[in-house]
Amino acid sequence: MKKYELLLELLPVIYPVFYVKKDRDGHELVFLDAGHHQEDISVVIADKTQCEAVENHFHLFNRTNEENKEAVKKIGASIAKNLLRALMQTFPDKKFIVYLEVNISDSTIVRFHQIWDNEPPYFDVATFKNKNVELFEFKA
Repeated sequence: MKKYELLLELLPVIYPVFYVKKDRDGHELVFLDAGHHQEDISVVIADKTQCEAVENHFHLFNRTNEENKEAVKKIGASIAKNLLRALMQTFPDKKFIVYLEVNISDSTIVRFHQIWDNEPPYFDVATFKNKNVELFEFKA
C-alpha cells in the first residue's frame, strides 16, 4: 500500500469529524464520521457507552510485529490524543474516554465513548487482563 493510500484511510482519525444522533429519550450520542452514518435512533439506548464504543472504533493497523510495537504505540497514542482533543473542542460540555488497544498479532484499534452518568466505562483499564493486548486510556 502506498503511503498516501494509508493516510487516506487514516483521515477520519487524523482530522476527525463527528455527528450527533439523539435517541428517543433525547440523549445525544456522538459518532465518528468514518464514511458511514449510524442509522436514525428511534429507540431508547439501554447502554449508551457500549453503543458509542462499538460504533466508534477504528482499526489503525493490522498485524504488525514485536519489532514495530513501540512505533505502533507511539503513533496510536498520538492519534488517540488528537481524537480526544478534537472531541473536547467540538463538544466542550461533554466528557470522553479514548482507548488505544495494541494487539500486534491482530489489530491496533482506537475507540471512544462519552462518560455517561450511571454507566461504567467500556473498559476498566486497571483490571483489564489480556496478555495479547496493551490497553491505554486517554481522558480529560
